Amino acid sequence: MRQLIVNDEETCVGCNRCVRACPIEGASVTYETDKDKSIKVRVDSDRCIACGACIWACRHGVRDYQDDTERFLDDLRNGAQISMFAAPAYRVGNIDGDRILLWLRKLGVRKIFDVSLGADICTWAHIRYIQKSNPGPIITQPCPAIVNFILMHEHDLIKYLSPVQSPMLCTAIYMKDYSGINDKIAALSPCIAKSSEFEETGYVHYNVTLKRLYEYIRDRNIILPTEPFVFDHEEAALGRLYSMPGGLKENVEFYLGKQFRIDQSEGTEIVYDALKLFAQQQGRDLPDIFDVLNCLEGCNIGTGCLHERNRFEVSAIMDKNRKTVMEERDREEYEKLYEKYDAQLRLGDFIRKYTPKRVERFEVTDEELEQAFVRLDKHTEDKRHFDCAACGSDSCAEMARKVALGLDVPSNCIQEEKSVILADHEKIMTLSRANLENINKILADISEIKGLSDEIVASAGSVTEAIRQYSKMSKDITSISQQINILAINATIEAARAGDSGKAFAVVAQEVKSLADKSRNTVSQTDVISDKAASSVAIINDKIENISDAIFKAHSEITDVYDSTQDALTEFKE
Repeated sequence: MRQLIVNDEETCVGCNRCVRACPIEGASVTYETDKDKSIKVRVDSDRCIACGACIWACRHGVRDYQDDTERFLDDLRNGAQISMFAAPAYRVGNIDGDRILLWLRKLGVRKIFDVSLGADICTWAHIRYIQKSNPGPIITQPCPAIVNFILMHEHDLIKYLSPVQSPMLCTAIYMKDYSGINDKIAALSPCIAKSSEFEETGYVHYNVTLKRLYEYIRDRNIILPTEPFVFDHEEAALGRLYSMPGGLKENVEFYLGKQFRIDQSEGTEIVYDALKLFAQQQGRDLPDIFDVLNCLEGCNIGTGCLHERNRFEVSAIMDKNRKTVMEERDREEYEKLYEKYDAQLRLGDFIRKYTPKRVERFEVTDEELEQAFVRLDKHTEDKRHFDCAACGSDSCAEMARKVALGLDVPSNCIQEEKSVILADHEKIMTLSRANLENINKILADISEIKGLSDEIVASAGSVTEAIRQYSKMSKDITSISQQINILAINATIEAARAGDSGKAFAVVAQEVKSLADKSRNTVSQTDVISDKAASSVAIINDKIENISDAIFKAHSEITDVYDSTQDALTEFKE
């Protein structure tokens, strides 16, 4: 089967919504990137049944699907001879379905049939098959995702699978084998998985999904024609209801009454579990017919639909169709229709044979499962039954199984990641506590340095004051020496006047003058030294003040760090 579900792994955020929605083990594989160790999920097409559940679940536009819309339109433009049929779901879109079919006819589609005709044939074939073969419990198979599931993953159910072709295939067979249409056949379909059915049976060449065709029309602002449209065959009957949940059940009971027990199940969340349970029952208490659909609201809101109308709007449209059909025809007309089919159709033409597909069966030993639990750091029963489902698995045991099979990675386990985070948190706490001790020591050292700095500032102040006092004293000595010098000059003059008797006095006056000059010179030199000392001390004072400011700022900042770290540790402990 070709890959129908595509996955943009670059934009995948690893939220696991697709894994949680997927009913098939191993169809969505979780892995860790080599580049940045982020979590991603990829599709394993060999296991995928194209149920579309992952597309509905994805919120990031990662999952999408492929169909044949572009190829169909290209071939049509290039002159290919194509006829088509339209599923009943074409009636429930916001774009008028009849106008779309008329536009396609104008593009070159040669014949257009309503799948409701094939649904009527499908009901007839089921009733005749049951009446002829009395097969026991059967699973009806209009839904290709259901068939894929059974052929790929639940081979024990093949014997229960109804061999009657789906309404679409019944329509295609009728077109080719009974209406003489030799064109390529295109299906206007609400279902992604129909592509696999068409490939396996060979009757239909294009799966044109309603969603893709609607998008094509809207993206190109195509103006649709408004003339009346009619199908190229007689009007269908109750087959219009097949696209609803329980549609086949309603058809069969209309013709045969309540003589058969018909159970139904739909929706990916429950139908596949129901099918597994059906297999486990081994024929006990099973219904005569198990009417199953992949999509919860049936084909009208199928995987290939645009989903612009909600379930109630769709149900209202389908109920109107039901009432119209019921009012226009009575039971006798339907019996005549069946008699017509008995005369015109061969039951064997609408019977399908199934070939199981070889898909790897996963097996895990107890030892491998135990090793996976260890890798997940799940050593206790409490951890092994945490079962949060955040990884996309329903239980820790299922997660461990996937890890053992290589379908998931331990880092995708939120509990395992929590354990790692807690371990890292404890390391950080230990480091923070050690840092607090170091900060305390640094604060003590800075406090001591600050004290020494304050003492140096005080000592520098004392030196500055001593220099100031010495400067004052120098000025006083200079003043005294000047006065002595004046007295010496006066004494010399007086000695000169005294003559020889004053010579001794003159010598003394000269010595006094010399002493005064020496004192002034000494003080002058000392003032230069004192000025230099004062300048140096001033510079030292500035530097010490800068150091003191820096120490105060550092002390304040480290105190803030200490307080915030202490608060954080207290908060973590709480």
